[in-house]
Amino acid sequence: MSLKFPKIYFVFLILTLAVVSQACSTSPTPSSAATKAAIQSRQPSADEASKAGLQNVLPAQTPTPIIEVAPSAASPVVTVTIVNGDLSIRTGPDLSFDAIATLQDGETVTVLTRSIMDGWVQIQIPSQAGETGWISIQTNYSIVKGNLLDLPRIDAVEWNVGSYLNNCTTHQMIVKPSNTILQPQSRVWFTPGTYSVYDLDVDSQPVVANLTVLEHREYNIRQDGAGQRFDCPQPLQK
Repeated sequence: MSLKFPKIYFVFLILTLAVVSQACSTSPTPSSAATKAAIQSRQPSADEASKAGLQNVLPAQTPTPIIEVAPSAASPVVTVTIVNGDLSIRTGPDLSFDAIATLQDGETVTVLTRSIMDGWVQIQIPSQAGETGWISIQTNYSIVKGNLLDLPRIDAVEWNVGSYLNNCTTHQMIVKPSNTILQPQSRVWFTPGTYSVYDLDVDSQPVVANLTVLEHREYNIRQDGAGQRFDCPQPLQK
């Protein structure tokens, strides 16, 4: 015996199968991009990072630096007051240096440094802003207040300028204590100071001149050890 189904039943069955098939084919699947984003969005915890051996997962905490400033010791104050008259300010710590200014009687100045040449101190020149000079404290024209030994000391004096010593004679001379030879009719540059000039061409090598050489000058030796006088030829050899 055969069963017969109405034609409409077969049509309904075919439509149902088609709908089911379409639904299965269009169901969403996660894309690779979405999967990657999901993986990146999840950061490992500190415990997981430690177990996995990861470094710098969390930012390091930088401690706030602490700066300590040591208190600076106050510079010692030493002053000089001028008394009994005026006192010259010179370019260097010696009387052979040029006088460039004057401290007036009753004026007080602050000492900056002291020289290895005892009795001289460096000061700010009151009448010349930013300029310094040297004064002697070995005279009766100054009163010092404070301990000079607490001040910094300048051990070397720079002799920037000097003067020429001209040997106008025909004899060879020697200048002491520098032991500098002056050839006949020649000129040599000397730094400020005190010198004695001896005639080497005379047996007794007599002194022909004792000089205190200052700055910006020229000194002529016109007489030799035998007493003969000469005029200075121009120009002299250097």
